[in-house]
Formats: sequence, C-alpha cells, structure tokens
Amino acid sequence: MELSEQYRVNTVTLETIEVTERAVTFEYDVDGDTNTLKFEYDSISLNDPALHADSEALRTYAVSLGVVCLGRFGAVLPSYFDITRYAPWVHPGLLTFLKKVLPHHWSEHRYQLNSLEYYIPEFIYDEAALGSKVKLPIWGLTDSLQHKVMVASGSGKDSLLCEQILRAAGIEHESFTYLYDLYGDLSRQNEIFDRLTGAIPSDRKHILKIYDDYGPWLDKRLDRFGLVEEVRSSEAAKPFRTEAGEVFAGSFAMVPIQIVRGIGLQIFGNEKSADFPNVVDKETGESISHQFAKSIYGEESMFRLYELMFSNVNRVSITKPIHDVAIFKKLFELSGELPYSTNSCNIEKPWCGRCEKCLYVFAGFAAFGDHRRTVAAFGRDLFDAPEILLVWEDLLGLRDRIAWECVGHPEETQLYFYKARNRGITGAAIDMFADKILEPLSRAKNHEEIAHHFAAIEDKYSMVHTDHHHMPSWLSDKVLGVLSAQGQRVL
Repeated sequence: MELSEQYRVNTVTLETIEVTERAVTFEYDVDGDTNTLKFEYDSISLNDPALHADSEALRTYAVSLGVVCLGRFGAVLPSYFDITRYAPWVHPGLLTFLKKVLPHHWSEHRYQLNSLEYYIPEFIYDEAALGSKVKLPIWGLTDSLQHKVMVASGSGKDSLLCEQILRAAGIEHESFTYLYDLYGDLSRQNEIFDRLTGAIPSDRKHILKIYDDYGPWLDKRLDRFGLVEEVRSSEAAKPFRTEAGEVFAGSFAMVPIQIVRGIGLQIFGNEKSADFPNVVDKETGESISHQFAKSIYGEESMFRLYELMFSNVNRVSITKPIHDVAIFKKLFELSGELPYSTNSCNIEKPWCGRCEKCLYVFAGFAAFGDHRRTVAAFGRDLFDAPEILLVWEDLLGLRDRIAWECVGHPEETQLYFYKARNRGITGAAIDMFADKILEPLSRAKNHEEIAHHFAAIEDKYSMVHTDHHHMPSWLSDKVLGVLSAQGQRVL
C-alpha cells in the first residue's frame, strides 16, 4: 500500500450537532478520532423568532451546515461520509451539490496525493429516511427587503474593493467577517481586521468565530506519514494544501445573520482570474484548480443550491466581471491609502512575506500603488529577497502553471513586473524577470513591440465582462457602472 493510501481517512461520521443561543457545534468521528467544529455568532441570537418560523427550520439548517462542512476534509480524501444519524434533515439536493462540486473543489488535494482516480466519498445513509423531515425553503425574506446587501469582509484587497464599489454605487450594506482559529489567535486577527473594519458602526458589523481542532489533528497526521515532504519532492512540487471548505462553509454560516437582519444577498469579491485552472494533468487531461469554489463554476453551483434551500436569499460576487489587473487599478482609484492596511496572507497575519499570496499582492501594489508604501506595509522589499526567487518564478509562469494560491494568471504578474521595472524599481526578482521574460522577448521583438506586448496584456485583463456574473439587475446596473468608469474597456 502506498504511503498516501495509508494516510487517507476511511470514514468521517457526523456524530452530534448542538445548537445553543449563540453557537452551533458539530462533532465528527474521523476514523475513531473526534473533530469538534464550532461556529459562534456575536451579533445575533439563534433563538431569534425569525429563525424559528417552523419547528424544523433551524434543525434543517444546522444539519445542512454540518454536511456542507464535510468539505473541510479534502486533505485526507475520505472513502466514506456517514450521515445516517441526521439523514432525515438532509435534502437530496444538498448531496447532489456535494457530489458535483467536491471532485473539482478537491482537485488540488487529489493531485497532491497522486489520487486523481478518486472523485468523491461514498455517502452512507438510510435511503428511506433521507430528507424525510426537511423543511424547504429553510428560511426566506420578502422582496421588499432585497435592496440591501451583506458584504463578506476579510480585510483583504478584494473585500475592501467590494465595500468601496458598494459605497460608490450608493448601495446600503452591512459587513460580515469570520475569524478562524486555523489562522492563529482570534484576538490578533480581530485587531488586524479592525484596521479596515473599525470605522463600520457596530450594529452593521457581524463577526463569526470558528473554532476547529481539525488543523492540529491534521498536522500530527502529516508528521506521522511524512506526506508534506513527499509532495514537495514529487513532480507536483507544490506547497501541501491542508485547507478546504472555507468558502462554502463560511458563506452557508452567514445565512442566519441575513435572516435576522433582513438582508437577502451576500456579496463576495471573487474575481474572473479565479476561473483559470492552475494546471492540466498531463496523463488524464483533468483541470486542477486551487480556487474552484471562487470560480464562476463554483459560484454557479452555490447560487443554485441557495435557490433550492432558501427563498430570496443568495450569494454573488461583484468583482466576477473583472480580472486582478482591473481590481488593483480600481482599488487604488477608489480607496486611496487603505490598500496598505489590508492583509491576504493565509500563513501569518498580516503578511508572512514568503508565500505566493504575499508576493502576488506585493507585485500588484508596487505596480499600481506606491512602492515605498508597499515595502513599509510588508516589512521589507519582496522584489529584493533572493531566498524567495523560486516563488517569484512560479508566479511569473516559469513552471508552466498558475501558482498554487488565490492569485491571478502569470501574464498578470508579468505585467506588474514590467510596470514596476519601468518605474525604476529594482531588485533580484526584477533582474530575474528581465533575464527570463524580457530577454527572450527581445530576441523576437524590438523595444516598441515589447511595449505593445505588455499593453495588450493590460488591455486584456482590464476589460469588464458585463455578462460574467450572477448579480440581479438592480445590483449589476449600479456595480457595472462603477467598474466601467474611468476609461475601463467593456466587453
């Protein structure tokens, strides 16, 4: 038996669900080990009458959330999901959703474990009981409450831009943030997030705290089997991805706040750049994606799921019509100095300064913002750090893939470097760009043709794709007006 097969989990069982006034807590059995997951709300009570319109509504919701959260176990590729105990409150459509999205959502996990023949776990339940006590729609809102939105704010560049777009469009909104102990101390996270969200009135800012002991358990399992080093030394040659399920679970956990506050639409900042697969497997031809949940395809699946399970409650991305190049441009156009207070790192808040996400945002900030301010925000000049040149190579496309993070296409990164170099910015990474990107181009093109080459890249990734979204017309008309302002090309 191969090492990866020994490492993988056989069965994850949804054992218990507890709902209290402020929290929903789940216990899962993972091959005999207990995993506890807790969602704690700070601004609403789960005893609110709006959540108890039907005796089975809250139970159907809690069970559905617990099943959605099975998507967190992608890094161990379970053979079975046992939902027998709670099958009466599981709508068959929810299982259809998971069976459709998990092969794509877990494609990176399957790829890193050399298990592309694996697609989804087998669900264990009593056929006769499945869905027998489901309440649908679980909750709903009236049409009169629809023209206010709830924007997901993680204090990163994309969520900041979403709030700025909504303000510019004159759309009333409240904010939602989840603090996840997977990323360290929650108080520290809250302090960092407050740099951007602190100005929002307290009655319009909602925080969900997520406590999950899956991360420490997984770290021990990885140490035991030595999988991290095996993946790094394999042909995949990539960081070992442990996270899965946050996008789906975080969004689903937001719904009770929407119901209590009477806000029908969640707003996210998932850009068109997220639609690209990171790599296509040479043997199978399968597209492997780090960020499927943020792609237009993942968004479509969730949009349809919410249509099934709720009434006048859904989620959309308002940056889906644009790529990262347009995002960086619009961010500095609308936000002034605020971008330098954002954070997007998934390793260390606010920035670890060595991962793909940090380097990518640094390059975009340096290209479209102020290099000196960017260096101050990140703590050092990431263009002049020789020890991270391999990461820069990945981002620039020198390994024939999109780097394994929520980052844009290599052409976008190349554009950032070109603009930075033309502004007189120097460093080891800039030198590498000149040697490995510009020098080969110069053999076939003159200076003017090279300038035209990068102008074409900028034009391509600056377009506004007006039909590439799921926004209702009352929202899209206003948002697209903001995105298309200041000379942006519209497609």
